[in-house]
Amino acid sequence: MANSVIVVGPDGSVKSAIQRRLASLPPVENKDGNDIEIGVGAEAQDLSILKYGQEREIDSPCIILRDVVADIADTFWGDGLFHRVIGDSISGKSDSEYPSTPRYWLPVENVANAIRTLVSSNAFPSSDKPILMTGRRPWQCEALLAEASHLWARFQASNLGEHSPETLSEPPLHLSSKSDVGMRPDLTELNDLLLSCGEPAGWRPSGSLRLSIMRVFATLV
Repeated sequence: MANSVIVVGPDGSVKSAIQRRLASLPPVENKDGNDIEIGVGAEAQDLSILKYGQEREIDSPCIILRDVVADIADTFWGDGLFHRVIGDSISGKSDSEYPSTPRYWLPVENVANAIRTLVSSNAFPSSDKPILMTGRRPWQCEALLAEASHLWARFQASNLGEHSPETLSEPPLHLSSKSDVGMRPDLTELNDLLLSCGEPAGWRPSGSLRLSIMRVFATLV
C-alpha cells in the first residue's frame, strides 16, 4: 500500500528543506500500512529529527542534528554563529571574540538528502538510541572567517568586473589542528545506516560549504 510522508514540527528552513526533498519521492511503503510521520524539531512516531540538546519524551527512532546551516539564521536550530562570522567577513571585522570550540557545519541540503535516502529505503535508527548527524570537518571560526572573506572579495570583484589573480585564486586552505581532529564526533552509526541504504560512500556530505556561504551572502546584501 502506498503511503504519504507527513512532516510535523515548527516551520523553518530545516523543515522546509526536508519537505522539498521528500516531495520528490515516489509512493513509499510503510511497514504498518499507515502514513509515515516525521517530526522536525518535534517528536513523531516514525522518525524524530531533533536539535542537539533537545529533550526526548518518546522512544521513536531519532536523529540529532548539530551545527546545521541554512541560508537564513534560525534561532531554533543554532546560535547564529555561522551567520555572525559571515556578517563579519562582509563588514571586515577581525577583532570578534569567537568560541574556541570547533564546529562541524552541515548544509541543510545534506540533511534533506540524507533523510530522503532513509525514507525511500525505509531504514531508520533504532528507537533505543539516537544517532548524531553533523558535518565531518572541524571548523574554527577564524578559518571560516578567512574562507568567507576570500569569497566576499571574489563576489565584490565579480559585481564590479575588477578581478585580480588574488580574487580568482582558490580560497586559502585551512587545515584543522591535530587537537581538533581528535575531537571529531562519532558518526559511525550514521555512516553504517546510510551504507545499508546503498549509499556507497556512507555519510560523506557532498554539499559545499562555500556554496552555503555564498547563499548567506545573498540574504545579507
